[in-house]
Amino acid sequence: MKNPLLILLPLLFSIGMYSQEDQPTDSQKRIAKFAVAKRNEVSLDVISAIAIPALNPRYEYILGRYSGVGVDLFVSLDDSDEFDDYSEYEKFSLTPYYRQYFFSKEDYGAKGFYAEGFLKFFTFEEVMFSSVDDSVSEESFFETSIGAGIGWKWISQSGFLVDLGFGVGRNLGLPSDENAGQEVQVRGGLNFGWRF
Repeated sequence: MKNPLLILLPLLFSIGMYSQEDQPTDSQKRIAKFAVAKRNEVSLDVISAIAIPALNPRYEYILGRYSGVGVDLFVSLDDSDEFDDYSEYEKFSLTPYYRQYFFSKEDYGAKGFYAEGFLKFFTFEEVMFSSVDDSVSEESFFETSIGAGIGWKWISQSGFLVDLGFGVGRNLGLPSDENAGQEVQVRGGLNFGWRF
């Protein structure tokens, strides 16, 4: 009869190897902890605040290591009448988006290079000046745009983030006046914020 130890030894070895595969590594534990603890981001576009001026906050919810969904809000604070004979400017927009992150091999993801798809709902005003009688006419329009963009997000381990992105969208409809509204919308900015 064969030695029972020779039969049991391979069986015990295979059970030990199988149980070791179920144990998460330290890196996997850090990823899981960060994914549960820090899934929310708030940020503010500093370019809009300085150049326009406008208030442009953003919120993003991290779905996982490679994706997130969010929304941008844009409110123009510029009531200036210093325009040429004809001008259009965005007054308000709400832009929901979905992002897919690439090359996120760090302990926590949803950072680095990303591509996004967005749907933008916005209002803009058409302002026309007449040099003949110095009159001003304003008309407001509502428009929807669909588009895509790319960018890069840096995040420190403490949660501070910098997000630089650019995108282009196509308007889905034009106002009744064929000359009003642009067919293409540009989206972009430099956001500073916090993941918590």
